[in-house]
Order: sequence, then C-alpha cells, then structure tokens
Amino acid sequence: AGTMEPEELGISLLDDYTLQITLTGPTPYFLGLLTHPVAYPVNRSNVEEFGELFSRPGNLVSNGAYLLKDWKPRVQIELEKNPLFREADQTLIERVFYYPIEDLATEVKAFRSGEIDWTNEVPNNQFRWLQQNYPGELVVSPWMGSYFFGFNLTQEPFIDNPSLRMALILAIDREIITEKVTQFGEKPSFALVPPGIDGYVPFSPEYADWTQAERNHEARRLLEQAGYSPEDPLLIEIRYNTSDNHKKIALAIASMWKQTLGVNATLVNEEFRVFLQNREQKVITQVFRAGWISDYNDPYSFLELFRTGHGRNDYGYSNSSFDALLDEVGTERVRARRERLMFEAERVLMSDHVIIPIYTYVTKRLVNPHLRGWENNVMDHHQTRYMFLLRSRTAQDVAAQAPEPAPESEGEARAAVSDDAEAPLPVDTENEAEPAAIGVPAAEEVAPGPPDSEAAAPAEDEPAEGGAR
Repeated sequence: AGTMEPEELGISLLDDYTLQITLTGPTPYFLGLLTHPVAYPVNRSNVEEFGELFSRPGNLVSNGAYLLKDWKPRVQIELEKNPLFREADQTLIERVFYYPIEDLATEVKAFRSGEIDWTNEVPNNQFRWLQQNYPGELVVSPWMGSYFFGFNLTQEPFIDNPSLRMALILAIDREIITEKVTQFGEKPSFALVPPGIDGYVPFSPEYADWTQAERNHEARRLLEQAGYSPEDPLLIEIRYNTSDNHKKIALAIASMWKQTLGVNATLVNEEFRVFLQNREQKVITQVFRAGWISDYNDPYSFLELFRTGHGRNDYGYSNSSFDALLDEVGTERVRARRERLMFEAERVLMSDHVIIPIYTYVTKRLVNPHLRGWENNVMDHHQTRYMFLLRSRTAQDVAAQAPEPAPESEGEARAAVSDDAEAPLPVDTENEAEPAAIGVPAAEEVAPGPPDSEAAAPAEDEPAEGGAR
C-alpha cells in the first residue's frame, strides 16, 4: 500500500470539482461504500498544517451540514449548522449534541428526563416495561445484521467433522432464544445473510422448515455418527466477549446442548480485545460468538468474510468452490446472475456448517415523538439534517408518564460498526463506541449533559463489523 500513483489506482481528477474512480470490475454497491466514514474527504492543507490534530474542534474542515464546535471525549460532541453547506437553507436543526453514554440504563433515564431526544439502544431487561409505558417512543426496526456463533475449523473437535457441527447447529431452539432470552423482536435465523437486502432472497436450508423436535432427532443421530455418546460425551468451550446479553444467549445454548445431546459446554468470557485476538489466532477457540452488521446494502459484505485468507475469517474456513463463486461475483455484470452466484455461495457456506445462525438483528431505541424526519431503515443511518422538532420536549412531557422500572443490570455499549453483529467503527473501527444518545436543543439553547451513570461502565461489546451506526 502507498507505493502506487493515484492514476495507477484508477483515480483521477477531471477538474476542480470532479473525481473519477475507475473500478476493476462491476461493483453495484460502490456508491453506497462512498457513504462509509473511510471515504469521507479531508482538506489537504488542514491535514498538513495540524497533522493528527486536524479533526479537532476549530481545525476540522467540513463539507457536510454541520461543523464540529466542541468535543469533550467521553462527555459530549457538539455540532453547529454549517452556513456554507449546499442545502443549509433546508437544514432546520441549528445545533446537535451527542452524548457517549455507555450505560444503557443511564440513556433511558436521560431520555425520560427530557435531556436527550433519542437513545442509541435500550437495556434488554427494560424492554417489556418500555413497551408498556412508552409505546409511542419505543422504536424497533429491522437491521442489516446477523448474530451467530462460529466454529474453529482448524482444531479439534471440529476439524473435518461436519456431522458434529451440524448436530450442534440443529440442537438450538432459536425461537426460545428470541422469545424468552433476548425478547427484542429479533427473528430466528438459519442462514448468514439477513433479509432486507435489495433484490436478494437469502438462502434457507431444508431444516429451517422442520419442527424443533425433528431437528433434535436428527441432531442426536449426527452426534452419534460423529463418535459421541452419553458414555463418551462431548466437552467444549463457548467463548464470548464480556456482555450480559451474550452470556444469557451462551447459557441458553449450553443448556439446550446438554438437554438434547448430553454435551457439556463450559462458558468462557473475555475482554473484547483479548476475545478478538484469540479468535484471530485460532489456537484455543472452539465455539465463539460472532456476527456481522453490513457496511453496505449487498450480500457480498457478509460472504466475503469467509473467503480463504480474509482478515475476518476467524473460522479457518477454506473452500475453493466458495472462493471461485465469489470471484465470479466480482466480474458478473448482470444483476440477476450476480445474485444467483451469491445465493449459491451462501448455499455452499451453509452446507459446510461453518457457523451457527441464531437471529437477525433489530435496532431498538427511544425516539422523541416530536422529532420528525426520522425514518427507520435497515442500514440504521439517521442524518439530523433531515430532521426537525415540532416543539421542544421537556421533562414535564415525560416525568409523570410512567412509574420507575425495576432495577436493571449493567448494560452493554454498542460498537459503532463491525461485528455485534460484531457490530460495524468505521465502523468496524475496532471498538470505538459511537455516541449513544443525541440531544437536539433549540437554536440558542444549551443542552443539559447526561446524568452520571449509576453503574460501572459495561465491558466493551463487539466492533462495528460491517457498516456501521
């Protein structure tokens, strides 16, 4: 990297305002990629003058709807309207305050007191209470991401043992997990690519239409075929990054495996960076939490993770047929044929039993009903420039609306996007939590800061893998 001239990379400047990029092959999602933070333009003279400090308040040059007025790390980010923006007259909100609140319960309290206008997430154990008491504010929407567990295919007991992997895949009751454990409106999943991608119908394996009793019966047969029995039970580890939600899911899976197959699973939780290192090294992992939230609206964002040698291929998966299909995807110009190639690639991947699909993601947050211009979308992108407030929302609007919820457990921070899916900082920028809540005060108001968290900051969750919030 960095040894070729821009022209050799297919990049040329046609005039002062036109950049031309020549691609090596058909890339229908390319324009969507340019909305990713990694493609944001920067001012050359600014970078040369300020170096690593070019993005600080007073230094950063913006071509967007807002300017960076103030940034206090882990406290708040303040934006003000950019008068030079091409559509400044259509940008109605003058100032925006982002608060990086790590504790989800604190987010909810700040929203209920009228201090912020939307939360980044809500705690799992308050979800039912919020459904009952804040039905007009609680917004649940499909998100382009998949939550799954992966197998380490380079080590025992899963190397060259597809029957064992399939037995474990079948013995999980996904409806119990989504209805009794997560309880957030997630949809049970049996494949990698989530629904909702433009023009693509995801692969669905035959066992997706079976009853759970039928899956369990086949799982027991396959486990015996793999060489395990009640007298010689399978002993494995389920590894996950520290998070109460991940722990609950792992516990449920371990219980199902024990009850259905007699498998003894030990849970191992690790700090996020250690967890990622162990996944990448593929030495001690067996079954591990994974997932992906897409950076762009295309199945390729999910499929490429499993290509031989890919930096995110923590599974040790390698299949020349799968790789060849992805190569064809990269050169196919006809959209329908390209989608069929990706469908076939997903079929090959799922037939090799590389991952354990659990559910497809949803976003869940509280949104001020007076905030208009907010639209749900599978990419979970929300630009303040398109929003406006019908009137200011005050604490009086919400203070007496509902009783206090039951005490909550420590929440988890959502990564800006790479995998929680291993959620997408730019996303997938490993483990930088995106602002968790937003306050949109009137033009000359000063937004109050969020209350201090009453709980210790939760352990880091996954990075934003894929595209991010």
